[in-house]
Amino acid sequence: MARRKKNTIDITKLNTYPLLLKELQEHPDYADKDLSSLNLTVYDSFEAGIKDVDRAISHLKRYLAANKNFIKTFKDEQFISRIQLAKMLGISRQTLTQWINKGFITPLQSTYLSNTETFSTDAVLKELQEHKNSRSGK
Repeated sequence: MARRKKNTIDITKLNTYPLLLKELQEHPDYADKDLSSLNLTVYDSFEAGIKDVDRAISHLKRYLAANKNFIKTFKDEQFISRIQLAKMLGISRQTLTQWINKGFITPLQSTYLSNTETFSTDAVLKELQEHKNSRSGK
């Protein structure tokens, strides 16, 4: 989903400003208004991304180097909750949820626990690296 950045334009510098001002002064709804405070707002659209993907990758790699043996695993499936993954990445749970909703990270359905989502650290690292590469290619 595209995000929007707000930009305000100084309309007094536009060639059409005198015409616009005259038309507004003649309009009954604006006749008694202070038109010197008139603003024009324009929004830029841009695709959201991960602000500091390198930092998230670095956090995850450091966490794995120090704590890989403490991640709950059953038959090669890692059981990592959103809260745990957010801690591993050095971000808030809300930020992780935004990244998931935007498709930057994909949760997995557990093979062994019904109705349970989990994450694979290898898959998350790969997705973050792909996101980084796609952003640097632009």
